Amino acid sequence: MSNTPTTMKVHAAIAKALIDQNVKTMFGLMGDGNLYVVDSFVRDFGGTFVGAANEAGATLMALGYSSVSGQVGVATVTHGPALVNTLTGMTEGAKSALPMVLLCGDTAV
Repeated sequence: MSNTPTTMKVHAAIAKALIDQNVKTMFGLMGDGNLYVVDSFVRDFGGTFVGAANEAGATLMALGYSSVSGQVGVATVTHGPALVNTLTGMTEGAKSALPMVLLCGDTAV
């Protein structure tokens, strides 16, 4: 065993944190702002990514998953207008008091 500290990229740390919280499924749309998180979640940690037709659909899928399974529903979208399109599902989730997480990435300018 080495005393050398290991480093983990932020996207891998986020994916690992989801897996550590027993999140097995993530819903969303791929984009440049969330590509690495989703890739790490699926490839490195064995999670499942379910693609959605649009951002509102991703949050509503996560809401439905949370409602039926009793687990945290996780949705992910990229930055910009995609984030605005999640408001309906996130509002409904808050009103329903269901556990949901929305991950929205951004890219460097």
